Amino acid sequence: GTHFQLGLPRTGVLGYFHAVPPGLNSKARGSVIEQQEDQEGQDPHTFPSERGVLLSFCDKCPSHLGDVLNPPNCHHGLVLMEKIMETAMQNPGVWSALSQSIAEAIEAVQDSIVSVHGGGRSTTSGVVWRPGVIVTVRHAPRAGADAGTDLAVLRVDAGAGKPANTVGAQPTRAGEVVLAVGRSALGDISASSGIIARLGSGWRTWRGGQMDSLIRPDLQLYVGQSGSALVNEAHRVLGINSSALARNAVITVPATTIDRVVEAILERGHVPRPFLGAAMQAVPVPEAQRSHFAAGVGEALLVLHVEPNAPAASAGMLVGDLMVSFDGHLVHNVHEVQHRISSLKVGAPVAIVVIRGGVRMDLTIILADRG
Repeated sequence: GTHFQLGLPRTGVLGYFHAVPPGLNSKARGSVIEQQEDQEGQDPHTFPSERGVLLSFCDKCPSHLGDVLNPPNCHHGLVLMEKIMETAMQNPGVWSALSQSIAEAIEAVQDSIVSVHGGGRSTTSGVVWRPGVIVTVRHAPRAGADAGTDLAVLRVDAGAGKPANTVGAQPTRAGEVVLAVGRSALGDISASSGIIARLGSGWRTWRGGQMDSLIRPDLQLYVGQSGSALVNEAHRVLGINSSALARNAVITVPATTIDRVVEAILERGHVPRPFLGAAMQAVPVPEAQRSHFAAGVGEALLVLHVEPNAPAASAGMLVGDLMVSFDGHLVHNVHEVQHRISSLKVGAPVAIVVIRGGVRMDLTIILADRG
């Protein structure tokens, strides 16, 4: 099989994923590592082998994948088992079959991959998403962009390139072998490989963009590969790779999210996001107002600023109000309010309860588009 670098921390052991096409001898599956040359002081969890080793991850860590914003950094050692390379060394067909599979996947999508020049030395990759529409990352020149998802949309001639095949483009499990396929500044194909390291449900980026799902591949993006396509073994484009959505990690914007962002940008020029137009801060509940709050609630949201002509101002919210509930839910911190706003649509009416001068007041706010 071919080695795919996992990107483990360089602590004397290099990690590789040893992938084998379906149907081949199961002994040729697994993960391989090359051990450090100096075996002195080796971790007690490792067991040397002449030909190679099967790798499983440290059981001392809660997860070898880490969270989205904190990539893994395990130093506890690796559990090693023998007899993984032996089968591959004795069966050269394994190498040729996997090489052919990877080459065919790249060839199948290469007509959908473009190089986007941003002026000067700035170059990214892009994907022909539909006729006349290319999607890339946000720092490229564009017709429309969405900072929240780091996507940009460019209009081109309808005959430029071949639209990517995204039908059924959804990874099913962690561990699937994937490719990042882009184009360099010279226009030639640039590819790297790895696995799906983590899958998750919908989440909100630090820039406020809503992702339909989490796809975190464990692979390296080379110069010009930001904006490249993530491709699976079925030659489907799962999404577009970005290095700007997480610290020291690659995040793939899923195809469903891209479809939604493209529709919004082509229709409105931007992705509509509802906003309230008020600045708040959590403060201890005043003793004189405690009867208005549920038992055990220690903090309330104090309104510090209301934007002129914003939805909050139009609904009559004033500086000094204490917010008790938002959209029927008790709220105790600003994050809760932001999370609930992001789940609503522009134009949606929201019931808010505030305390003003010791009196409970019911307000209805119509969320507007930040634009």
